[in-house]
Amino acid sequence: MATTQRSPLQQSHRSTTALIIVLLASNVLASIDQSMMNVALDATATKFHVELAMANWTVLGFSIIAGTVIMAAAALLAHFGLHRIIMAGLIFSAAGSLLGLVSWDFWSLLAARFLQAVTSGLFFPVISAALLIVAPSGKKATLISLNSAVIGVGLAFSPVISGVLLTYLGLRWMFIVPLILSISLIIAGPFTLFDVEPRANRPVDAISVIVSFIGFFAFMYGLNDVTKNLMHGLIGMIIGTAVLAYFIYRQGRIAHPLLDLKPFKYLEFDWGEAVAMLCFMSSLYMSLLAPLYLEGTAGFTPFIAGCWLVTPILLYALSTYIGGRIEDKRGIWPLVPCGVGCVVIGLTGMAFAASTRSVIVFIVCCAVTYFGVGFVYAPMKSRDLELVPETMSSSASSIHSTLAQVVTSIASALFVGLMSSDSAHLMSQGASKADAYAHGFVHTLLIDLGIAIVSLLLSLGLVHLMRHRHELRAQ
Repeated sequence: MATTQRSPLQQSHRSTTALIIVLLASNVLASIDQSMMNVALDATATKFHVELAMANWTVLGFSIIAGTVIMAAAALLAHFGLHRIIMAGLIFSAAGSLLGLVSWDFWSLLAARFLQAVTSGLFFPVISAALLIVAPSGKKATLISLNSAVIGVGLAFSPVISGVLLTYLGLRWMFIVPLILSISLIIAGPFTLFDVEPRANRPVDAISVIVSFIGFFAFMYGLNDVTKNLMHGLIGMIIGTAVLAYFIYRQGRIAHPLLDLKPFKYLEFDWGEAVAMLCFMSSLYMSLLAPLYLEGTAGFTPFIAGCWLVTPILLYALSTYIGGRIEDKRGIWPLVPCGVGCVVIGLTGMAFAASTRSVIVFIVCCAVTYFGVGFVYAPMKSRDLELVPETMSSSASSIHSTLAQVVTSIASALFVGLMSSDSAHLMSQGASKADAYAHGFVHTLLIDLGIAIVSLLLSLGLVHLMRHRHELRAQ
């Protein structure tokens, strides 16, 4: 199609608007693909007679595959262009969803998740980079935050839709929604998608792809296993760290790195990403552990658990959009520190509510935490991507998305692995499932609370650094 080779400047406002709508819808699909199993871990473990830690590989393995693909996303975008990348991602999602719909055992279900992971790995960095290119001047933060808010809406309704399908039709039927959405976008894609920048003959370093996958897999396998077999887990983590260190070394030695690490030369980018990722871990904690608590301790079905979480996640979507508008006009002070403060307050309240089994207080504290994350994650992402030169925007977006998948993997392995170990140990000693899940939830929550406090201190330090540099420039 001839339009796929034109730049965004040559496209009409109507064509650009249609492109943005399809890109946002594609990210909704990617968010559903990523989060759909969050309410199904307990059901997956029960149906296939596996431990919770093994069922967690439907989330953990997804993140490892997505993280590996994300590293190659900038190179793939430059080589193939936006049109082909989005269409390929839609096809992977459709194939994975179809396989999940007909899956016959745990391993076929896991394979379906791996296919879906390719879609999220392609879409999250590529769509963010494309939106930055087509965004009007002065509206970049707003558009990026709108993108995150749309993803938040997908995250809000994914547990409900997955829960009702899981509760009344069965595990496999959860895949029908992403299958229908994938096919719909495949039909719309040829009429709306076009490349937003010229293609370049940029090769993809196959060795880096293999090395990054091995490193991710070894590290996350070890982290997932460390609570059950300390030595075995530590060996996996050490091997993974060594392999990933070689990956980083290789990126600085080859002409066309899979992941260009130059944005890390900017201190404020590094600091901002640290704040965003540590705060993002609280969002991941709630998306993974809150459903387990509501199902395992409160005794709700996956559908009811998903309904309880709709309002908190919609508040995240709302605060994300508001935060982007504020960041466009006023910057990150006092927006981000206040947001992290809300996270700390919400997590503290959740610890109390979980101990006393007060579901209403638990949900209110979830809402406060999610609201705070919305003020931090998307505004910091937008600011960080604007800090680097425009020629590095695709690489910075890939770095951000890679870090997000790494943090997702760590959160999944650490929190679910620890809760699985705690609950299995307590139930083997005669504790009820509700008591075991409650203890495991509070234990992991205290860890996440400590991480949030570190994020708060870093956000205050970042604001101090920005003020100091502004004063130096003024002199």
